[in-house]
Amino acid sequence: MRTSLELAGRRFSLGPFLKCPHPEMVEACGLAGFDFAVADMEHTPLSPRDLYPLVLAAERRALELVVRVPANEESYIKWCLDLGVRYIQVPFVQCREDAEKAMSHGYFGPAGERGLCRFVRSADFSAEDRAAYLPRANAQTKMILQVEGVRGVENIDEILAVPGIDTLFIGPYDLSQSLGKPGQIWDDEVVAMMRRIVRACDAAGVKAGTFTDTPEGIRFWMTQGVQLIEYASDLNLFMGAVTALKQQVVGLVGSAPAI
Repeated sequence: MRTSLELAGRRFSLGPFLKCPHPEMVEACGLAGFDFAVADMEHTPLSPRDLYPLVLAAERRALELVVRVPANEESYIKWCLDLGVRYIQVPFVQCREDAEKAMSHGYFGPAGERGLCRFVRSADFSAEDRAAYLPRANAQTKMILQVEGVRGVENIDEILAVPGIDTLFIGPYDLSQSLGKPGQIWDDEVVAMMRRIVRACDAAGVKAGTFTDTPEGIRFWMTQGVQLIEYASDLNLFMGAVTALKQQVVGLVGSAPAI
């Protein structure tokens, strides 16, 4: 994954969630210079069939597409990987068994038990030699496991001990809810717990990721060593832009009489 930000000699990746999953939005993210975009199957009605044009659009603009699957289930992960998606984000990982399950679904044997079919897009519909496909697919797959509750934090060391995790992603909103402070993502207790996870990731040699929805949040988590920052969403950014435009126009021309 390319990186567009640097602070104190460390590189960081930045990209928005896609809540309005259309190819044009994916291309716009690439043209804007984001490192990646996150197609969110967990909190939108996005289906596996809907992913295909998004994958094509991302490849057209050299944008990495992360797919957050709805749940830690083999079918969701397999469908995305067979389309050629490289980065899979798995929600609600709470223990070592959850982590092992996700990793097993992400890789062909002997590293895992990913369902094997060569007649899929990721293998060029069988045009790629089978001896080349399996090791290449394993090498390019990156699993992002999402910890977003107190139980996951309590088990963080055993989760991070599972081999092959690319990034451990911290879900601040669900974590705040798990702590009895729903939505208070900047509460001292929530931030302290998130920083604890970042330190554990650093000690384990695993990248840390998180979500934020303000520019100040981006800089803060960069200073804490978070390397993957998922920011706001396409619709949130659009709402902010049109609201600012409306305010600017009203400031320039004042209120107009009704027609």
